[in-house]
Amino acid sequence: MRRYNVLSGLLTAVVTLGLTACASFWLAGGLPLLKVAPSVLGARTVEQRLTIVWPGEQKTLETVLDIRADALTVIGLAFGARLFSFDYSGEKITETQPLPGGLSAARIVNDLLLTYAPLDALMAALPSGWTVHEKQEVRQVFQDETLAISIRYVEGTLWRGRAVLDNHALHYQLTIDSHEVAADAP
Repeated sequence: MRRYNVLSGLLTAVVTLGLTACASFWLAGGLPLLKVAPSVLGARTVEQRLTIVWPGEQKTLETVLDIRADALTVIGLAFGARLFSFDYSGEKITETQPLPGGLSAARIVNDLLLTYAPLDALMAALPSGWTVHEKQEVRQVFQDETLAISIRYVEGTLWRGRAVLDNHALHYQLTIDSHEVAADAP
């Protein structure tokens, strides 16, 4: 059992070090924390694989989202072990376990809200100078009439499928593969 704990600790450390390399990616520029009530996303639990690609680098992160009327909880996992978790109330973020390697909870929340918030809620939350347009399976976010972010809903449904977010301003792509967990699943 001790050997398993040591191995588990080493694997977590390796994943944490790997995520450290993308710290500057997650901390650079972007929108301020959007203020959107979690309730607009609908109560649900969703397993997600986040694949982040930026020039010369790619990282994958497994997460679980637990969405309730008053909070969105994000849990980051590696090899079944919890790496981090935080809660978003619609106003602020509370970290219950710190994010490794300088990852930004605000960036994660914003990317999720840009992708999944209903259009009217997102439009109301964007700061001055930012706008959003949506047609068919594409959502585009503009800053002062310059395309900053585009999101394509590639396959499946919103919570059981793939969405690809291209942040043109910060030069990264985030692919989100989602699978909503059935309420009666064990």
